Amino acid sequence: MASKNTPNKNLELPFSFSINFLRDHAGHIITDPKTAVTELIANAYDAGATAVDITWPDDCEGRFAIADNGTGMTEAEFNRRWRTLSYDRLKEQGETVEFPPGIAKRRRTAFGRNGKGRHAAFCFANQYMVETRKNGRRITADLSITDGGDSPFRCVITSDEDAPGYAPGTTVSAGLIRGLLREDEVREVIGTRFIVDPSFSILLNGRSVQLFDLQTLKTDTLAIDPYGVVDIYILDVATADRSSKLKGLTWWVNDRMVGEPSWEGLDGEGSILDGRTSEAKRFSFIIRADILRDEVKHDWSGFHATAKFNAVGKSVRTYVANTIYESLAENRKARKKAALDEHRVLLRELPEQSKQVVAQFVERVQEECPRLSEQDLARTVSIYAKLEQSRTGYDLLKQLAACSPDDLDGWNAIMQRWSAGSATLVLNELGERLTLISRLQGLINDRATDEVHELQPLFERGLWMFGPEYEAVDFRSNRGMAEVSRKFFGRENVAVTRNRPDFVALAESSIGAYGADHYAENGEAFGYRKVLVVELKRGGFTITQSEMDQARDYIKEIRAAGAIGKTTQVEAYILGSKMEDGLERSTIGSSTVLNPMVYDNLLTRAHARTFHLHRQIEAIRPAESIDPELLEVLSFQDPLPMFPN
Repeated sequence: MASKNTPNKNLELPFSFSINFLRDHAGHIITDPKTAVTELIANAYDAGATAVDITWPDDCEGRFAIADNGTGMTEAEFNRRWRTLSYDRLKEQGETVEFPPGIAKRRRTAFGRNGKGRHAAFCFANQYMVETRKNGRRITADLSITDGGDSPFRCVITSDEDAPGYAPGTTVSAGLIRGLLREDEVREVIGTRFIVDPSFSILLNGRSVQLFDLQTLKTDTLAIDPYGVVDIYILDVATADRSSKLKGLTWWVNDRMVGEPSWEGLDGEGSILDGRTSEAKRFSFIIRADILRDEVKHDWSGFHATAKFNAVGKSVRTYVANTIYESLAENRKARKKAALDEHRVLLRELPEQSKQVVAQFVERVQEECPRLSEQDLARTVSIYAKLEQSRTGYDLLKQLAACSPDDLDGWNAIMQRWSAGSATLVLNELGERLTLISRLQGLINDRATDEVHELQPLFERGLWMFGPEYEAVDFRSNRGMAEVSRKFFGRENVAVTRNRPDFVALAESSIGAYGADHYAENGEAFGYRKVLVVELKRGGFTITQSEMDQARDYIKEIRAAGAIGKTTQVEAYILGSKMEDGLERSTIGSSTVLNPMVYDNLLTRAHARTFHLHRQIEAIRPAESIDPELLEVLSFQDPLPMFPN
């Protein structure tokens, strides 16, 4: 027998609700008056109403009522729909609206999905009344918020009677004790959150509410694969005053606004425009996105961040940004021309390259700082032009003054053919190669040269000396093959150091291995396409057959270790100051080549290769362009100065 202090494990305990449950459950629907008004009208729309008549008080002492001519409800329907928390409208009634008898049928998709909108009247009072009529009967019910306990709200049917003279429909009413909106605010909320529907009209205190009309706006269609299309309506300052309330991006689903107009765009990616700018005050975009119906939050405050909404939001953001940029292009050009024109005399004193630099700078400033005033933009032209003048003018004049007539002719020819940017690019590349050759020339025959710290780093930057294919950026040091080398030579009882992870230093030489990846059909790296092995001997060293054999054995070892494939092409260069007679290039099998070579011959080849740069020069030479606004400003002929007689 159980002790009276032992709880009965089979006892079923009732649930209870806190006083805040309904607020958390319905969210904005019972905390935001604008959302609440919208939901009450949406309920009438979902009930098949063609007309809604709203009575709205001008103070908190009055009573509001929202009456519709929809289908109404029977007692059983009312009990099922009003008493069920999270009522599933799609499962119970489907997404298509049912119309009352006598009203022309048309397809209308319901806004509601989860039954939370019926709590909207609690935004204005703790108690409200519902009167609903259907099939010749009239039902009234009182609903009130509880202080918690076994139910979050009470619902009591106060009457159920025959009403043969009553047309079907539903009226929700209550004493307005909080959340007071002025009549003009209610009118604005309704007018901007519902699009014109010929079969749906709304009266507010006896006056018709003008719903938002999209038919007069510029429209574009944006396809978002694979989800479908959205319609984008573009408003400008010439649009009716109603559009002033819709600045930014306004999302609509099923002819109802989602969230609030904002340049944030509801996609969580930050603001497209600063709402304080003239551009933000000029543009408005309405995105009619019925494909996002399933993504709308229950209180219509925004969207759930699903893959579909993220894709739509990204596409819409890109479209809006591009549209604004294109629309403002002419305005930016005019501002740019005005800023350049104000300092036309100063610009004419600059070299051609500096003129273009200033014009491009102004273009970039407008992109990065769209709020910059015209006066400040003109100041930037003055400051930047003077910087260009001081940076380029005097040094250039000083150097030109020291040139001979023949040199001046040569510089003139160069400047007619090349821009400063392209000439700098080419000369820098050529200069780096010639400097590399010069440094190697002074090191290769000196026995005191440290090949690890001096020769090896230079050769790593000069792989182009071994042939055109080694200029490719995909040849790089490989520490895996270097590790094989270290172990291989270690077994030969040769003193091995590892001063760098990418090559191996021996007593009289260093070895570096450079690989280029091989790619499979799917684009993934798949082994190596080719390997270059460079064995550098100390300055003054003579290459013999022994060094050739050592390189051959090393390549066999890295193949055996699996560092490279059996068919990977390997080309080895064994470099020294001298080479014994009869030593020649040799091929082993079909994939290994050994090249003995003296440093001087390699550098002679490198010298020759530096004079075959013209093909690269043609490839990297940028196209010449002249800023059109700058050209227009500078082509203006200044009037001759007027002198007094």
